Amino acid sequence: MRVDAPICDHQTIVTAERSGDETLVTITSDCKSVHGFADRLRMVSMSDLMDLEGSMIMRMATETGLTPTCLVPVAVYNACWMEQGLISKNLAMQRRSICIEFLD
Repeated sequence: MRVDAPICDHQTIVTAERSGDETLVTITSDCKSVHGFADRLRMVSMSDLMDLEGSMIMRMATETGLTPTCLVPVAVYNACWMEQGLISKNLAMQRRSICIEFLD
C-alpha cells in the first residue's frame, strides 16, 4: 500500500506478508516520524488487528509520536486485513484507493 499525504508532503509504502495468524509488516517512508514506528512494528497479531484499544499498532503509533491524523497506522491495518483475508483483495484492487476528502 502507498500512503501519499500531501498535507505533510510525505510518502510511505506499507507491505504486509501473512505468516500464519501473524502478519509481517515492512514500512519504508521519507517521513522521519514514521521511521521509529516502522522500526518497532514488525509482527502484528490477529488481536492487534481486531482490538483497536489494545492494539500494538496504535500503542506504537502513540509511543513513537505519530499524530492522530497520520494515515500510516490506518494503512497498516488495511494492508494486514487484506493480507489476512479480512478485506477482499479483489475488491480492494478494483477500487484501488480509499480517500479522505476535505469539504468546505
